[in-house]
Amino acid sequence: MGNNLAVLQIMPNKFKSGSVVLITGASQGIGKELALRYASRQCRLLLCARNVELLKNVQSLCNHLGGKAEICQMDVSNEEDCKRMIQECIKHFSKIDILVLNAGVNAHSKFVELPDLSSFKKVMETNFYGCVYPTKYALPYLQKTKGQILVLSSLSGEIGLPFRTAYCSSKFAVTGFFESLRIELENKDIAITIVCPPSVKTNMRDHDLLQKYKTEEMNETDNRMSVEQCADTIILAADKRARKVFFPRQAYLAAYIRPFFPDYVDNKLKKFAKL
Repeated sequence: MGNNLAVLQIMPNKFKSGSVVLITGASQGIGKELALRYASRQCRLLLCARNVELLKNVQSLCNHLGGKAEICQMDVSNEEDCKRMIQECIKHFSKIDILVLNAGVNAHSKFVELPDLSSFKKVMETNFYGCVYPTKYALPYLQKTKGQILVLSSLSGEIGLPFRTAYCSSKFAVTGFFESLRIELENKDIAITIVCPPSVKTNMRDHDLLQKYKTEEMNETDNRMSVEQCADTIILAADKRARKVFFPRQAYLAAYIRPFFPDYVDNKLKKFAKL
């Protein structure tokens, strides 16, 4: 079970100003917001994503805020790109303090209605291997700095949600990988912080691989968390080098009570799930 927000508030702050922070999926959404937060704290940043024009915009904003940002056009599902990304960070800044694994995709559909499993493969390549590849090549440098891996997972990595079989599978894999790795690295002083945000107001749904979302209907009753609120909590968890954080409170409670009342939680999730 992860730390709740009340506990985080009283934990000591371990953030070091001027840290070197590498962020995947930094061109928009949560990744962009995290980049701006770190830039305002005079961090040195390597911003990584596929869309170079969006990256340049984020780079300009970060530099204006007092950070020093470089960009790397790459695809996290490509192992060679991930290896090059780490090398570029070392070339620019000579070290890595915080590796932020944020890039991700979704594929929203009933499993029985999938025409084939190509969407599953793409989701796993991006969400799971897109975390494994950077971690593999960053670890030698993180050991030197006693650094941190900040993993953007999800409640979907703890509880199965309807219409998200591919996404949940990838996030369960991410959680299992990093919880196993944390034990392996116990004596290396590398912090692994897994954050499990709720549904957030980003354009991730607009780029859903299967385009199952009804955007017009969703916008009428959109009660998702704002990117800014989400980033506040993620930064708090990262600063405290917390193990795992669920938010908001409802997500923490769902993860906590489901082992004891699985049918109750599943029925609630089914009631609120939308295709």
